[in-house]
Amino acid sequence: MAGLSEPILAKSDGTTLQEHIDDCLLVFEQVRQALPVLPDISGLDNFWEVLFWAVFFHDFGKLHTEFQKELRGRKNFWQQQRHEVYSVAFTEKLIIVNDCKRLIQRAVLAHHKPFDYLLRKHKAEEDLQTELEHKWKSDSVYLCALNDKWPIFHPEDYQSNLKYRFPSQAIKQLLEFAPQLVKRYFPGGAVRWQKVRITDLPNPVSVFARPFIKETLHPAQKEYWQNLLLWGGLKMCDHYGSGKIKSIYRLNETHFRFLENLRNALRRQGRDFYTHQLQCARVKGHCLLIAPTGSGKTEAALNWLKNQLADFNGRIFYVLPYTASINAMYLRLSKAFENEQQEKLVGVVHGKLQQFLASLFEEHSFFATQQEKNSRIKNLSELQRKMIFPLKVATPFQILKHFYGVKGFEMGLTELAGSCLIFDEIHAYDAITFAQIVTVLQHLRRHLRSRILVMTATLPTFLLNLLKQTLGEVALIKADEKLMEGFTRHRVHLLGGTMVENAPAIRQRIEKGQRVIVVCNTVQNAQEIFERIKGWDIVKPDCMALLHSRFNGFDRQEKEKRAYDQNTRILVGTQAIEVSLDIDFDVMFSEPAPLDALLQRFGRVNRKRQKGLCHVFVATQGGPFDYRIYPQPVVERTLRLLEKIDVLNENHLQEMLDFVYPDWEAKQKEEFENTRLNFKQAINHLQPFREHKEEEAAFYEKFDGIEVLPIQFVSQYEQYVESRDFINAQRLMISLHRGMYFKLKQEGLTDTHYFSVQTAQGKVFTERVLTVRLRYDSELGLLNKPKEEGDFSSQML
Repeated sequence: MAGLSEPILAKSDGTTLQEHIDDCLLVFEQVRQALPVLPDISGLDNFWEVLFWAVFFHDFGKLHTEFQKELRGRKNFWQQQRHEVYSVAFTEKLIIVNDCKRLIQRAVLAHHKPFDYLLRKHKAEEDLQTELEHKWKSDSVYLCALNDKWPIFHPEDYQSNLKYRFPSQAIKQLLEFAPQLVKRYFPGGAVRWQKVRITDLPNPVSVFARPFIKETLHPAQKEYWQNLLLWGGLKMCDHYGSGKIKSIYRLNETHFRFLENLRNALRRQGRDFYTHQLQCARVKGHCLLIAPTGSGKTEAALNWLKNQLADFNGRIFYVLPYTASINAMYLRLSKAFENEQQEKLVGVVHGKLQQFLASLFEEHSFFATQQEKNSRIKNLSELQRKMIFPLKVATPFQILKHFYGVKGFEMGLTELAGSCLIFDEIHAYDAITFAQIVTVLQHLRRHLRSRILVMTATLPTFLLNLLKQTLGEVALIKADEKLMEGFTRHRVHLLGGTMVENAPAIRQRIEKGQRVIVVCNTVQNAQEIFERIKGWDIVKPDCMALLHSRFNGFDRQEKEKRAYDQNTRILVGTQAIEVSLDIDFDVMFSEPAPLDALLQRFGRVNRKRQKGLCHVFVATQGGPFDYRIYPQPVVERTLRLLEKIDVLNENHLQEMLDFVYPDWEAKQKEEFENTRLNFKQAINHLQPFREHKEEEAAFYEKFDGIEVLPIQFVSQYEQYVESRDFINAQRLMISLHRGMYFKLKQEGLTDTHYFSVQTAQGKVFTERVLTVRLRYDSELGLLNKPKEEGDFSSQML
């Protein structure tokens, strides 16, 4: 038995329960500073007091003597009980308003497992108790063996465990620890205990979980947010406290000095911020910004953000659609927010985060071993996902996933409370994703008091009106006409036929020494045109780049570097080139696409407006499968419009867009309305203390591509796994659209491989990896050509 001669532990690493409570309350104070809006959102004036006591009591159940033995690796009768179930009983000693006590008790009860799980476990324990009691009454040998120890060692007997397995002196010491904590976090506050026989209390799973799970709360109810935010806040304090997190950083106006320095530099040149940038700096609340590519929308967003922080304090999310643009923005903002205090101010979150961090670390050689490097990458990746960095650059799916109830959604929604969100390149999303974004924006505005800035270079009026309706009271800012005239920089030409048929025109521009960018609608077309250009042998191979989604992590990193390299004379790619790549070429050839997509592509030519009018060529015919990507009526209207245009006048873009997009196409409209309706229902279905496996499955079904391994890399993958280099193993994978994967599966071109993996602790588990029997080439990526048996001509890593 763990007596007072031994400290009461909270962790098997030797951390005592008192130390853990201290660690968690340190996080509590950081959360209180970082999310001051939580009391207002929850309608609970004493929100912080309630959360404080939830943190204080959450691990009291670890006082159980059998649990202490388990933490010390000794023989015990703990039998996989839930310590938090016992923790709830001790909250009865606290004198506080009953409604608040119930909030504390629910949060404590659910701080590890949701009520669904606890009820299933409780039902199994009740069934076991019935079985054992029957055996006890009918089996005299069993009865003699247990004797009077039955109520002590029988884990299903809640009151007996409380009576026999919790040393009173240890309880007393922890309760005596409370006044000094109250004095520290609530100066002038006091602690009041009441005498209560906790051994008479019923199992809280029956008292709290069972009735609560039968209720359905709605986000319009304060009780909904009181329960959910306390649940999220407690889990945040517990998780971060266990991770020894000492600081949650915050942005303030002093961190934006670089904007003042930038403006002073412009003024010394006789210039200033653009009008729309200055207007954004004066907006308080929601804002819609429409300004051309290259007109400083990022600086406008940061001006807006600085103005919000004057009377607003929450977390900030800078949302972009593509991984490449997110990585670039993260590096840009990290440099801008560098500060003498070495505070960690900018984070990044997306599905390939570890691969991105691995590529950053490749530029440094300060790691003694690959294992040390991978450990550092894993730890940093986990930190990025926590609420440590005040500004995170992320994909929209990192926001949306919380509204699908994925694991940890309660912490995600807590972090979003009172947030500022900057949605850049809002035009880049399809109808389904757009429907989910506007639904979430409306929810954030109504219930979580978020402030939202939406930015775009191009947006049809019907979508603009939809965003206005979503955001309610919103400032609409557009770049002024004089500036738009200055951004007139492209002369448009239509080329009859396909891109391949117009290859001679591409060659002519290359031979003139121009930097040429070619954009195709599909990976296969991009690969084909790249091979043709490469075959001309008029540009060195290291001055060419192909960029699309079907490269593995190693090769994609190298392609993205080439895309930004000024020595690259030819860049061929797909839609990944459209958005946010800060590149500047001389001439473009593009397959036909909707007007807004073409305008984004054109923005990668003459970006800095220093070349006069530059030529952009659009082929009138695309590939046979373009209809799967773009609505063909929209593409046809775009081509009809471009037939009448010579110089692309930025001042006329709105009327051009409205001609091409009078409204959604019928199929898109149906997708939009159905998605918005179903997603609203899913959001309203989210409940505190519940698991939402169906919604979580729906999220991954909608948004996750399928990770596959080209068959030729199986042995390389196995070598990485055997050396526990899981990050580089993952970099061999390629993300395929679900439709393409299932097409390959029907054609018999997919397999499943199993790898035995041994952890650092010596445990062995089996990893399942999906493979495809398609050829992979380091220059071209994954090809639509089956890989023949024994064909390993493609370059191995």
